[in-house]
Amino acid sequence: MRNLRFAFLPLAMTVVLWSDSAQAINDSAGTTGFSFLKVGVGARASGLGAFTAIRGDVEAPGWNPAGLHGLSARTASLAYTSYLVDTEAGRISFALPGSQRSYGFSINYFSYGDLARTDADGQDLGTFGATDLAASLTATQSLFDGRLTAGGSIKSIHSSIDDFSAAAVAIDLGVILAGPVEGMAIGASIANLGSVYSGYTDGFDDSLPVLLRAGISHRPAHFPVPLLLVADFTIPNDNDAYATFGAEIDLGNGLS
Repeated sequence: MRNLRFAFLPLAMTVVLWSDSAQAINDSAGTTGFSFLKVGVGARASGLGAFTAIRGDVEAPGWNPAGLHGLSARTASLAYTSYLVDTEAGRISFALPGSQRSYGFSINYFSYGDLARTDADGQDLGTFGATDLAASLTATQSLFDGRLTAGGSIKSIHSSIDDFSAAAVAIDLGVILAGPVEGMAIGASIANLGSVYSGYTDGFDDSLPVLLRAGISHRPAHFPVPLLLVADFTIPNDNDAYATFGAEIDLGNGLS
């Protein structure tokens, strides 16, 4: 492995816009399970807030599987995040790039710490745990002399609460197309298309949180410093649609 990359949060600007209707709770809110699949992955991608039209990043399949293509060397990424209330998340990603095809693998893990167990009267009965895990395989193909990249991921998804568990299988699909202006790219993806084959209880299976994304990225030519502008529009199946925007300036020496 020639290139091992550790993720650090970049200096980025993200703006999120909501429509007036988003001020009220969407009728579909809370209707899907496996909510951890909606959490953005990758320090750089999460900092920007929009990553659907970015190529050449080992964490890109978390937003658009086509984005895995474009790396120049085998790359690994290790990430750890500590959230509030003892929630922890970890991710490991690996990419094997090629001139026409690229392949990747990732594992995404969440642990929610020790949760208090009580009876109907509020008596303490100890603790229990809850975890989420998703393992993904990604493949991409470059087409039309590199102007179009298509990619897909297949995911095995598992979730557990105490002695109960649920499992699902899903696919992500995406494309990235070179834009009409130099330095511009246009991307689209759909995530978590699949089926829950084992629910927490008999006769009830949660649905998966499907995310439809469209995005654009642009690196303006002749700018004094390398600048990246990005925008995404996301349509979830369990909430209102929303737009995100971000900007990144490359200051050199790995700092942006």
